[in-house]
This record gives sequence, structure tokens and C-alpha cells, in this order.
Amino acid sequence: MIMTENPADLFADKVEARNLQLAIQHSSDVVARVTKEGIALYVSPSSLPTLGYSQQDFYRSSLYTYCHPNDRDLLREALAELEQLPHKRETFRFRHKEGHYLWLEANFSVINDDKEMMCIIRDMTQRIIMEEEILETQEKYRFLVEYSKDTIGMVTQKGIWTYINNEGKKLFGFTSIKEMIGTSLHDYIPPSEHSTLDDFLQTKLSVNFELNLIRTDGQMRKAEVQLIPTTFKNRKVYQIIIKDVTGQKKTEEKLQNAEKLSVVGQLAAGIAHEIRNPLTAIKGFTQLLYEEHKGDFAEVILSELERIEGIVNDLLVLAKPQITEMEETCLTNVVKSVITLLSSQAVMENIVIELTQSPGEFYVKCEKDKIKQVLINIIKNSIEAMPAGGKINVDIRQEDHSVIISVEDEGIGIPEERLAKLGEPFYSTKEKGTGLGIMICKKIIKNHGGNLYIHSRENEGTTVRITLPLA
Repeated sequence: MIMTENPADLFADKVEARNLQLAIQHSSDVVARVTKEGIALYVSPSSLPTLGYSQQDFYRSSLYTYCHPNDRDLLREALAELEQLPHKRETFRFRHKEGHYLWLEANFSVINDDKEMMCIIRDMTQRIIMEEEILETQEKYRFLVEYSKDTIGMVTQKGIWTYINNEGKKLFGFTSIKEMIGTSLHDYIPPSEHSTLDDFLQTKLSVNFELNLIRTDGQMRKAEVQLIPTTFKNRKVYQIIIKDVTGQKKTEEKLQNAEKLSVVGQLAAGIAHEIRNPLTAIKGFTQLLYEEHKGDFAEVILSELERIEGIVNDLLVLAKPQITEMEETCLTNVVKSVITLLSSQAVMENIVIELTQSPGEFYVKCEKDKIKQVLINIIKNSIEAMPAGGKINVDIRQEDHSVIISVEDEGIGIPEERLAKLGEPFYSTKEKGTGLGIMICKKIIKNHGGNLYIHSRENEGTTVRITLPLA
């Protein structure tokens, strides 16, 4: 008896074959049947819009003919591996009929008892180009971030550091970026500014503001901070940009001080001019009175008028550089004479003034009375800073081509925040001070080609260091 196939099964097979044929014809992917040597036996119609070649162009041609020369070995290795593997996926460049190359992703599967392969080819050019553009953009951004002169980083909405560039390591004084990751931005600002930072973090908006930053070595830096809300790995975070403006702020302060000095100079010149006119008349009539009566009162008045005249001349130091005659002077003798002058006042305040010096005498070109005025001002400040008594040490010695005078006391000292403002006009640590004393001293020393530095610690004392060039 002869067995025949079921008509229903035959119909189903025909329908399946027809559906498969339609799928291949209308597929955007190229379907090909190739030998193990890479010879095309069949290529779907989709090869024409994708690769530019017709079915006839591909028939009995080698894949290696169209493959980019640099990718041929890669393709050969992929086909060779199919002897051990049933499936293989490979990406390579393929020449379009118009001459340019496309990136193709090919999935190879072994069929017909390992004699042939079914190949499904997809055009990946746009995706690979986009991936390359994304990588290139990421590389450019990484380069900009890593080599930026500003600190750029990432913090959570609570201010925890998750990333920071190398410039941030320098700004905060770390040896490694890893030391900072996981710490809080709050750790590097004064406690008084914590609430301000929290307010900006809670706004969840792009904001700009200023903060004082504390480095790991305790130094204070002024910074402009920008917070930009963003999303990173599905998490709401802030990109933070910090610009160190400490130098800029110092420059602005210097410009403001220069403007103050200019105003003070003009004011001093006007005051000196107005005082000198009546002072000349008073002094002249007082001299006539003194010559006629020779009284003690007239002599005292003349003495005080001369002192007023000296104060007026000091005001003119602020107005413009004075034309003075410098002469070679033994600085050691000047220091000794000032100590002798103030020793009686020091004794009354239960203060001892001691002089230490290196061997020899030190000569400088100076206006002796002006240097005396500076030393008197500084030592009197030291006496006033020690209401409970103590010791003032005055030291004079040579360093290289300069002579150094140091005045060190055991007084109440000056707070750090006030120390930076000393020498500014109208700023004084004294209740009734004008702030002009130290400013005039600095001006006199500067006119002599030297420098005046003040170092102080609260409740430990103050040291004033004067540097003058040797004659």
C-alpha cells in the first residue's frame, strides 16, 4: 500500500514557505546563503537598497571582494570559527556600490550539514557613527573638565562629593582625589555658612553664589560657586563649578585701599594747608609775646605749636612724597636713642625694654627723624598692648644686604581677621584710633626702600619687623 502525504500538511508547508519568502523579500536586513569560503549563493532583494548591489551582482561573488582590506582577516577568522561554533556574529566594513564603506553586522549560522551558512546582515553605520560621536564628545568633555583651571565636580543634593577634577585636588589641598570622594562640601566651609549652602542645595535650581573655603592645611580661600542641577545614572545630582577668586578679591581690596589713600592724601593736603595759615600767625605772635615777657607760658605754647607743626608735616607724607635729604646714619644709635626716650614711660607701666643685636654697627641712608618717628610709634603701641606689664624685646641684625629691626611684645595680640586690615586708612584696633599711625609708618619705610611686616597671635603678642637696605 502506497502512503501519500496529508494535503493539509502540504498546504501548511506551502503557506509557511510563502510567508518566509515574503519576510525575506520585505526585510530591511539582507539575507544571504554563502559557502564556507564566503561565496554568495543567494542574496535577498533588500541588498539593493542597503548595499547598492542587485541579486545578480552578488551571485557567485566573494564577500572578501567587497570587504575592507583591513577587515578581511577578521572576516576569515570569523568564518573559520564556524567549524567549532554553530553561530558567529561579526562587525566589518563593506564597500557600497557607490564607493563608500558601510559598517555591517553579520550573523552567520551553519546549515546543510556544515557545508553552507545562512547570513543575516544589518547596516550598523549610523549607530556606530553615533557611538563614535558620543565617545568623541565624552572625550572632549573629559579633556575640558580634567584640564580646566576651575574646580569641576559632582555632588549629591546633600552636598556629598561623587566626582572632582584635578584642579579641585589642588584647591582643597589633597594628595589624591579619592580622599575627597564621599566627603561633604560642608566639611570645607565655615560652620556659619552651612545654612547658606543648604538653602542653595534645596532650591534644585541653577544658582551662583560666593563661599569661603577651608583647605586641608587651614588656609582660607574665597570662591565663586555655581550649582547646576542634572541627572547622572538616574540620580538627581548637581554639577558644581568652583572658581578661586582669592587673588581677584585681594586685587580689588588693594584698589579700594589705593582709592582710600588717594582720598586721605587729598584730605590731608587740604587740612595741612588750612592749619598752616592760622598756625603761622599764632606762632609769630607767640614769639613776639615770648620776646617781650620771657614767660614760661609762652615757651610752652611755642613748644606745643612746633609739635602741631610736626603733625601737619606728617599729614603731608600722605599727600605726596616729600623731598628729603637722606644721610648715612648709624641705625643702632637711632634704636638706642628711641629706647632711652621711652624707657621712663615703660618703667611706669611695669615694662622692661631689652635690646639684642648682632656685633657691629649698621649704617643706612635715611632721614633719621622719620625712622625715629616709626620706632617711637611701634614701641608705644607695644607698651599700650601690655596693660599688665611685661617685656619688649628689640632686636637689630643684618641679613644679606639688609638690616632687620624686630620689635616683639607680650601683649594682647591682634585677632587674625583684624591683622589683614592693619595699615588701611581709618581702620584701628584702638577705641579712639584713626588708623593713620601704622599707615604713615608703612609709607615712611616704603619711601626708604624698605618693608614693614606685622605678625601677631591673639593673647600671645605681636612682632613688628622692619627691613631697610644697608648703605
